[in-house]
Formats: sequence, C-alpha cells, structure tokens
Amino acid sequence: MNPAQPPKTVVVIDDHDIVRFGLEMLVEGSGSLALAGSAPTLAQGLELIERTRPDLVITDMAVGDSSGLDTVRAVVAAQRPRPTLVVTMQDELLYGEQVLALGARGFVMKENAHAAAIPAAMAVLDGGTWTSPRLNARLLNRKLERNHEAAQAAGLPEAGLTIRELEVLEMLKSGNSTKEVASALGLSARTVDIHRANIKRKLGLRSAAELIAYASARI
Repeated sequence: MNPAQPPKTVVVIDDHDIVRFGLEMLVEGSGSLALAGSAPTLAQGLELIERTRPDLVITDMAVGDSSGLDTVRAVVAAQRPRPTLVVTMQDELLYGEQVLALGARGFVMKENAHAAAIPAAMAVLDGGTWTSPRLNARLLNRKLERNHEAAQAAGLPEAGLTIRELEVLEMLKSGNSTKEVASALGLSARTVDIHRANIKRKLGLRSAAELIAYASARI
C-alpha cells in the first residue's frame, strides 16, 4: 500500500471479547489499517457500518443476536460494495463456499486468524479474495466437477478426462510448470507427465503447445 495513502478503516464484529480484542490489536498493529470501531452484536455492528462506512468489515458468523449465514447475509448487504471478511470457528469446508456465494470476499478460521487475518484483509481490500489452500482445493474440485458435467452434456472431448486430469489441465492453463503442478497437487513430476500424456492422447493433441492452447480455450 502507498505510504501516502491514509490507512483503510476496519469494523470488527464478534461477541467473544478476547477474540474481538485480538482482532482489534491485529488491525491497529498492522500499520496499514485503522480500527473504525467494534461491536459484540449484529445490530450494533450494522449501526456501526452505517455510521462509519468502513473500507472493510471483519465479522464472525455467530454473534450475540444472530448466527450462521444470516449474519453474513446482513453484514454483506450493509457493507456492499465494500468488502466483508469472515473470521469464524465454523469449518471452512462446511460453510466457506456458502459464505463466498453470499458475497463475502474471504474466509479465515479463527485458529489461523493470528497469522492470516491481516494478509486476508489486505488481499480483499486490494480487490482479491482469500481462502485457505484446503478451501481452494474444494472450490477447484467443485468447479472441475461442474465443467466435467457440462462437457458430458455437450459431448465435448474433455468429458473423457478424469477429475485429476482436469486439475492438471486447469493448472497448465495458468502457466504452471510440471514441477509446480506436481508440488501443488502432491504428485511426482513423473505422474504429472503421465497425466499430460493421457490428456493429449484423449484429446487428440500432438504437442505441449497444443495442450496449453486447448486448456486456455476450453477451461
């Protein structure tokens, strides 16, 4: 962030005093963010959002007078189009996708908040999103499953690929090397090479260049 710019303002909503205090300290100690206020209930949080119009809201899913996705829905609606970051004890694999679908820009589990809350806040303030590698993998798999189903319905050549082969194809589209794909997917480089060969064979492609071109056009 440009040092000449004023710090971005943040509202924290959490009904656990220790957690709220910890998030306040992280915000105030970040050097790039300023605490606009904090609240222990949804009603107080919504009033604070309306009054201060913060650049970012960090909220739990369960606060004193509201719980679950209703909290997220209300905060996102009050804060929009400015970003909302959810920091919660709820499991990301159960709620992460739904929270993002409601319009939150990031999901951090409280057990990781000390290390991840500020990087997540800066990412969403810069226009990005924040999810853990575990949730990223779940979202990617869901996307690939939908692509696979659509390919089958449309009779496209990639309908014959496995989900793992689609994962490799997706990563190749992003310009990742065989070594990078292997590291990200927990595979050996030789296994990735085998997947690449199978993808080319199934799609009737003759070269690595044709494979990358196909991935960029299709996925």
